[in-house]
Amino acid sequence: MRGIILKILILAAGIGSRLSPITETRAKPMIYIAGKPALEWVINNLKESKADISDIIIVVGYKKNQIIEYFGNGFDFGVKISYIEQEKPRVENAILAAKNSLKDEESFLIVHADIFSDPEMITRCIQTHKDTNSDATVSVTLVDNPHLYGVASIDSDAKITRLVEKPKDVESNYAVSGVYLFRSKIFDILEKTKFLDQAIQEIINNGGNVYASVWEKEWVEITYPWDILRANRFILSRGLFKDGSYVDNTTKISSIAKVEGPVYIGKNVLIRPGAVVQGPCVIQDNSVIGTNALVREYSTIGKNVVVGFGDEIKNSIIFDNTSIGRLSYIGDSVIGKNVEFGAGAQTWNITHKNKPIKMKIKEKDIEIPRRKFGAIIGDNAFIGINVSIFPGKLIGCNSIISAGANVEENVDSNILMKLDHRVIFKKLKGE
Repeated sequence: MRGIILKILILAAGIGSRLSPITETRAKPMIYIAGKPALEWVINNLKESKADISDIIIVVGYKKNQIIEYFGNGFDFGVKISYIEQEKPRVENAILAAKNSLKDEESFLIVHADIFSDPEMITRCIQTHKDTNSDATVSVTLVDNPHLYGVASIDSDAKITRLVEKPKDVESNYAVSGVYLFRSKIFDILEKTKFLDQAIQEIINNGGNVYASVWEKEWVEITYPWDILRANRFILSRGLFKDGSYVDNTTKISSIAKVEGPVYIGKNVLIRPGAVVQGPCVIQDNSVIGTNALVREYSTIGKNVVVGFGDEIKNSIIFDNTSIGRLSYIGDSVIGKNVEFGAGAQTWNITHKNKPIKMKIKEKDIEIPRRKFGAIIGDNAFIGINVSIFPGKLIGCNSIISAGANVEENVDSNILMKLDHRVIFKKLKGE
């Protein structure tokens, strides 16, 4: 897409409180998906969209130093990056924080830092803006649960006639998908209306043209913990293996281990005898896959991870420096950094009779839109031997679960969950 030179505004300041405990210790855009921070995948998408990108401005806030230290000036990633700090919450204030940097631009592109899609979604939005010469262009996609998003009503010419954020009465199934193209006049309108959906509606009401760029393919927005696994699967299914498998030449794979399907295996990985690795999956540097362990499809194993003897890892993400004890099962789960997962411990990922799995998030029970889902475990947690973690449970950072416990409810951070066994001695009657 040549002809429009754009500055890009990436919104990366949010806390991501619904993703706790994973976001207790990291910025939301720094959640690792398929071995890279979510924000890095967004930047890669922008580069692959064939747009003429001049500069990227990243709006930072919560745990901003993690983002700034990783991406720097963008040179290592083939782009030019600068940063603006957001001082007040809400997406509108993130956009307004960039006013001085973008007010003289004819148009600029906004992308959320937690959106996963094909690069074509961005390309199509830019092309729509160019073809229609619109005052604003909004990427939208059909969803089954539009009440969770900004919802756009569009006419037969793909003009947006109404846009409402998370409406109670839904008039359309077209959800805003996190990519916008605005002219610089949006800043003055936004300062007056205070809300982005109202600012867009104001443009429409005043006779301006706001067009929808309709995206009919898959996309993922990381809002809830299970979306982390959706994003991981999305990348492993599409973006990671364009050039086939990669196994670093320093990796050692036993002659009686088996590696199947597309894989990315980093430096100094050791895959022991009898282990089976089923791609698509990622195993990062210096990790060990133990004897007779099974790493199944759509799993990402971080750096310096030990997967013990006879373990099974299924459709899960395990962050760096975590150790999984022997004969454990981790299914459909996200395990944080520096976690000790004891021998024989299990994440249950399915309920009796396939009843819906619910997760308590911010004191509200939310039904997970998946038949199988395990646990979310924060950084530095200690899970004792033979612990059973029920489906949809959260275990906070630095918490300790004692051996043999059944985790049937969420455990906050910095909690010791200890069984209080009573031992009873009873004299047996003689024959």
